[in-house]
Amino acid sequence: MSVDVKQSLRESGIFKEVPRSGYVRFEILPKASIYVNNPTPDRLNINREYLHNFPNDVQLYDFIQSPDHHYTEPKVKRDYEIPGQYVQEVIDIIGGKAEPEPAPASNPNDGDTAHGPVGSGMRALNTILYGPPGTGKTYLTAPHCVEICDRTGRLTDDQIREHYAEIRKRYKELVDSGRVEFVTFHQSYGYEEFVEGLRPAPNEGGQAGFRLVSTPGVLKRIAERARGDLENAYVLVIDEINRANISKVMGELITLLEEDKREGAPNEVAVTLPHSGDEQKFTLPPNLHVLGTMNTADRSIALIDTALRRRFQFEEMAPKPELLSVVDGIDLPTVLKTINERLEYLVNRDHLIGHAWLMNANTKADVDDIMRRKIIPLIAEYFYDDWRKVRAALGNTDDFVRGERLAPPPGLDEENVEERFRWTVVQGHFAPDAYHRLAQGQPAPLEAGA
Repeated sequence: MSVDVKQSLRESGIFKEVPRSGYVRFEILPKASIYVNNPTPDRLNINREYLHNFPNDVQLYDFIQSPDHHYTEPKVKRDYEIPGQYVQEVIDIIGGKAEPEPAPASNPNDGDTAHGPVGSGMRALNTILYGPPGTGKTYLTAPHCVEICDRTGRLTDDQIREHYAEIRKRYKELVDSGRVEFVTFHQSYGYEEFVEGLRPAPNEGGQAGFRLVSTPGVLKRIAERARGDLENAYVLVIDEINRANISKVMGELITLLEEDKREGAPNEVAVTLPHSGDEQKFTLPPNLHVLGTMNTADRSIALIDTALRRRFQFEEMAPKPELLSVVDGIDLPTVLKTINERLEYLVNRDHLIGHAWLMNANTKADVDDIMRRKIIPLIAEYFYDDWRKVRAALGNTDDFVRGERLAPPPGLDEENVEERFRWTVVQGHFAPDAYHRLAQGQPAPLEAGA
C-alpha cells in the first residue's frame, strides 16, 4: 500500500516542514522530528534519540515498536522506520488526538486535579528545561511554578516579560508558604540531603553524648507537605539536575517519580526507606511536580541515565536572538545568530550562546564587556583553548582575538617545528565596526600578530 507520507504530514497542520538535502524534516518541537527520505517517500523515520521529546511519547514508542507495524529497529541509523500506511495513526498520537481530551474548565483555576496531561495546557509532573548557557532556564522556573500552582495554563513569553514582577512576587509567596522548594544539585550533593539521612542529635534525658536520628531531606519534606494538602499543587525545583550523580542522589525514588506509580495511581509503589525503615512506607503524592534545569554544555541529554530520561518530559530552551535589539548600531540578533551557527558547525547544538547574557546590554560598552568577560571565555572553554577555532567562531578577524607567531627556541629546526602562537584578547573597546565584520566573516588565513 503506497501512501504519500509528505502530503499526509503537510495536511495535518501540526508540523513545520523543513526541506533538507535528500529528505524533508517535519518538526513539531525542537529536537522532535519526523523524517521522510526522498529515496523512500512511502516510509517515515522517527529519531530515536529525541523520541522522548514528542507529546504522548510512551504511546508513540509503543505504537512504533508493535510487531504488527513492521518497524525497522535502528542499529547504525538513528531512526526507527515505519511504513507510511500508519502515518495517520502517528499523526493522531503526536497531535494528542488518539485519546479523548479533557473538557476545558470554565475557569483555568477550576478543576479537581493539580496536574494535567501533556498538551492540556498544564505541565507534566516531571519536566526538565534543557539548553545551552544563557537561555533563561533558571529564569523561567518561577513562571513555571506559578503556572503549576495557580493552574493558569501556559504563559507566553510576552506575558512573562510583561508581568514578571508580579510573577516573582507570587513565586515568593509560594516559597514562603512551603509549596515550592528550590535546590541546586552539585557534585557533592547526596541522597542524605535529598531523601533522608542520619544526623547527630543530643541524647534524650540529658545524657552525655549524641545519637543518630533519621532526618528528612528536601524531597521527603515537600512530599509530606503535599500529601497533607492534595487540593493544591507543590513544586520541587532542581537547578542543574545533571551536575549530580542522579542514581546516587535519588536512589529508590527514581521508581516513584513515574506518574502511574504515584500515590493513588493504578500502579502505586511504596518503598521502605533505609533510615526510617518500616515505620512508614514512602510514596510520592500525585500533586508534587518536579521541575529541573539542565545545561547541555555540561552534559548532553544522550548521556543522562536512561531511567531518568524516561520519567521526565524534556523542553528545549534554545537561544532566541529575536528577543535582542540593535544597540549603538550593533545588530545583536544577527551577531548572536551568526556565532551560534558557527558553534553548531564546529561543536554541536548543545554548545551555543544564550540570548540572556545580552538582554540587558544598552550601549556598545556593555556589549564589549559581555563579549570580553563572558562570551569569549565560554567559547574558549568549548574549544579547550583551541584559539584558532575561537577566532573562526568570531569571524576570523583580528577584532576580538589575535595570534602572534612565536619563534622556536634556539637549537630546533624551524622547518620541522610545529607553528605556535601567543593568543590575546584585544584590550580596550573593540573597533566600531568589529561586530559587522564578525557577522560578515573574513576567510583570510591567520597572519603574524597585528
